[in-house]
Amino acid sequence: MTDPRIDHSTLAAFAASHVNLPKAEVDAHRGQVQRLRDKLEKHVAEHPDYSLIKTVHSGSVAKGTALKSISDMDVAAYLDASKVPSGQEGALISAIATVLRDAYGATKSAEDFEEQAHSVKVHFHGSGLDIDVVPVVYAGLPDDRGDLVTKAGDRVETSVRLHKQFVRSRRATYGSDFTQVVRFMKYWARAQRQSRGTDTFRCKSFLLELVVAHLADNGLDLKDYPAAIEGVFTWMVKTGFNEPITFDDFGPRPTPPGIHPIEIIDPVNPANNVCCTYTATDKAVLVDAANDAFDAITAAAYGTSRGYSINCWKEIFGPTFRG
Repeated sequence: MTDPRIDHSTLAAFAASHVNLPKAEVDAHRGQVQRLRDKLEKHVAEHPDYSLIKTVHSGSVAKGTALKSISDMDVAAYLDASKVPSGQEGALISAIATVLRDAYGATKSAEDFEEQAHSVKVHFHGSGLDIDVVPVVYAGLPDDRGDLVTKAGDRVETSVRLHKQFVRSRRATYGSDFTQVVRFMKYWARAQRQSRGTDTFRCKSFLLELVVAHLADNGLDLKDYPAAIEGVFTWMVKTGFNEPITFDDFGPRPTPPGIHPIEIIDPVNPANNVCCTYTATDKAVLVDAANDAFDAITAAAYGTSRGYSINCWKEIFGPTFRG
């Protein structure tokens, strides 16, 4: 039971003012990404010893699920697999960092290129935006399928094109309500990380995209935002994340191995559980947070004043919530 005082229009207004990334900022962020792509591709074209095939804009802005508070963007750098020496995959992150430093030259400090597990994070101090450049080893497979590579040399098959297609297909079926509910859930996760701590609360954005897609595919109505959000939390609490999530968009529906506390399978790669590193403790914290959110929605529905209801929704979305 949702609160008639905090209805669909209330949450839609809150989304417009606090949750969603305005189009002007989307365009500005995409412009920053394009300038990096142009600079990287131009530099590589002038240095044929490098093996860059193309760059692809990826991540939440590309998929239309970005929050207003976004501070980083993603670019996939597709590298020619024939020029990546076997056993040297772990050096790719450093190699990409070197290419980027060379491409920007003296215009940026070497410290602005931060090597991470899966990417090189490029810091832009003027805009405050970071861009994660993610190497993908590409051997010419269809649909831009290639391997993400970590600093440890591990490979995970992915496809930026198919991940964007997955979201576009849900948006085509369920309308913009799909991406809006995803953004609400991401905003909730952001509030939880702020209140519980990033080391305590783990809930990646991709996980939430797949949960909302799974529930929509199984009949959850996304057109009423309070009811849809309640439906997501209801599933989290009732299943305790013990119910696996799989898809058949790009192949037969896989059978999860049943070896991880949470099993939500990448629709592009049936061998990739997007929660494979989540522990039983991570799951317990996630379910506890969902239970608190469900309780807050229930309390708001039975509250005696609008002010009380607003305070209940602040437990979900944090102190920025406005009713």
